[in-house]
Amino acid sequence: MKRILSLLVAFLITLTSVFGNTGKSFAADTKLNLTAKYAVLMDYETGKVLYSKNGNSKLYPASTTKAWTAYIVIKHVPDLNQVIEIKDLPPIEGSSMYLKNGESFTVKQLLDGLLIHSSNDVAVVLANYVSGSVENFAKLMNEEAKAIGAKNTHFNNSNGLPDANHYTTAYDMALMAREAMSNEIFRKIVKTDSVHFESTKENPYIRNFGNTNKFLTSDKETINYKGKEIPIKYDIVDGIKTGYTDEAGRCLLSSAVKNNMRLISAVFKTNGNNLYLDSRTLLDYGFDNFYTTTIINKKDYIDSKKVLFSQQKKLVYEPQYSYKLVLPKGTKESEYTTEIKLDNVDLPIRKGDKVGTLEIHNGNKVEHTINLVAKDNVNSIFAFVTENKAIMAALKILLLILFILIIFVIFIIVKKKNRRNRRNRRKTKNIYSNKKYHYKKRRR
Repeated sequence: MKRILSLLVAFLITLTSVFGNTGKSFAADTKLNLTAKYAVLMDYETGKVLYSKNGNSKLYPASTTKAWTAYIVIKHVPDLNQVIEIKDLPPIEGSSMYLKNGESFTVKQLLDGLLIHSSNDVAVVLANYVSGSVENFAKLMNEEAKAIGAKNTHFNNSNGLPDANHYTTAYDMALMAREAMSNEIFRKIVKTDSVHFESTKENPYIRNFGNTNKFLTSDKETINYKGKEIPIKYDIVDGIKTGYTDEAGRCLLSSAVKNNMRLISAVFKTNGNNLYLDSRTLLDYGFDNFYTTTIINKKDYIDSKKVLFSQQKKLVYEPQYSYKLVLPKGTKESEYTTEIKLDNVDLPIRKGDKVGTLEIHNGNKVEHTINLVAKDNVNSIFAFVTENKAIMAALKILLLILFILIIFVIFIIVKKKNRRNRRNRRKTKNIYSNKKYHYKKRRR
């Protein structure tokens, strides 16, 4: 009987580890047979971890670093058509775009070289352009990583070349890949097969670079997958970045879409084409065993409220995003209710401003909260005054002068009143003194 109970407990523990929703993870790291030392599979929409193998262990990311470098550049450079002239560029080891001092490229062209060809020299140029130095750019990378929850990451450079203080985890890299793939420009670059650069005065050679990601380009090389030789190229993959150093081993961040579901896989410290075998194993595991369901479609929650003294008469708002769940196949979602809570907001309201929250309840528990944002600008009917900087500056000066005048007037009034009170006290004292003198005189 004890043995039966022990087996039952062991079964329940195993079941919980595989399908239990512990924090942000579904699966245990013994589910799949991978050669990679570190691996994470993440649902793009929800950030839910579907599989993890040493997902929070320290590792070296090699050139997968450049995915985060590119995202930070895109985020902090408003115009990617800005031209950068190459100046004082020292020799940089490893993969290179072979930039020459005196050449000029747009930021977008350099991003192509960075992500498609994995150019180490480009990573240095872009870091210097955005932050003035690689060191300052690395600080920015770390700040942005921490802001999205990548707490076990420390970047020391922009290209991923070996450095003892340049490390991360598979989970953090999946998290950063997910954030980067939310940007349309980034998504477009990382799925590009190749990039072409014409010769320049400083470099007479035409530069043609193929994408280093064989999932996108290699239809001739094969891997033995489930007992069959199949091409490495995988049509559902649309990015994102490879990496390799002796210490880091073969590394790959991948994004794939199937059945209206996007997955992010992060594979680190493997060898050869096992990189693609492990990545495909992870991706197919996710698509075969999980599905996403939409709990809140943002279009269904567009609403409005009247706003007094506004030109538009009303504020139209919507959830910032739709809310989806990822679930094991064969299970159904729970029943959910919602509650809208609007903030007290002042005019003017700008498109995208937070104006409230949408709470999603699972029974008595708040399952998730989504910000409600303004769909359009809402301006005051007094906008000519309140939104005119020159007029507002003049009004502030006038108010300051008026305030000073009021204080001055109050000071004068108080001063006069005090003077009058002192005079009255002196008169009263004199009268009292005179009465006392006359009283004594009469008594004589």
